[in-house]
Amino acid sequence: GRAIGKDVDPEAIHRARTALIRAVFRPLAGKMRGAYVALGSDAPYQPDADQAGRRALRNRLMTLLVTADPEGPALAAEQYRNATSMTDRFAALAAIGVAWTADAAPLLADFRTRFAGDPLVFDKWLAVSARAEDEGVLERIQAILADPAFPKNNPNRLRSLVGSFAMNNPVQFTRADGAGFRFVTQFVADVDTRNPQVAARVLTGFRVWPMLEATRREAAREALTALKEAGGLSRNTSDILTRMLGE
Repeated sequence: GRAIGKDVDPEAIHRARTALIRAVFRPLAGKMRGAYVALGSDAPYQPDADQAGRRALRNRLMTLLVTADPEGPALAAEQYRNATSMTDRFAALAAIGVAWTADAAPLLADFRTRFAGDPLVFDKWLAVSARAEDEGVLERIQAILADPAFPKNNPNRLRSLVGSFAMNNPVQFTRADGAGFRFVTQFVADVDTRNPQVAARVLTGFRVWPMLEATRREAAREALTALKEAGGLSRNTSDILTRMLGE
């Protein structure tokens, strides 16, 4: 999309990428599962190069299998439940959460219960929640923000959630119906009153809009224009908005 630079449809790119992964790796799924098993180890966790390399390869195989192999989601869920390190548990959660498999909701709930007391790990949970590729992601993000327990004034939590959505979930942020764009501009208008730095940073997710196809491009323009016309923005956010509109 960046190379083409115009009339980009992120949803079409996503469909094509998924189809390519399945076409290439589904015929190899059996061998990949065998390699995944062979790379497992009962040895105590060590942060050395050998173990790190094995974990990285094993988790990459798992992530590809979640997309390419009907057995992949169950394999990832089993890894999540049996993991002895945060690296393996989070890799499984990310693969499951982004693809939004049948296990996504219960495992995300389990992860939050386990690690909500650790701010850095909680940020990881928020980022995965925001990157889910299904259409229900916006409703779930809004529910997280509405939760009385969510720290609404914490800049790291806000960036991890809404920043991840705007910058790392191109399929749902650039939805053709404009819902992703409107959600982000409404968030920016609200948060700007409390934390202009976060609002301005999240707004930079719109930098992709000029290269989108016409329907998405117009929806983004409408959302940005409505934000500008509402007025009352901080200097930081107004400056970024002006840049996003190319004025």
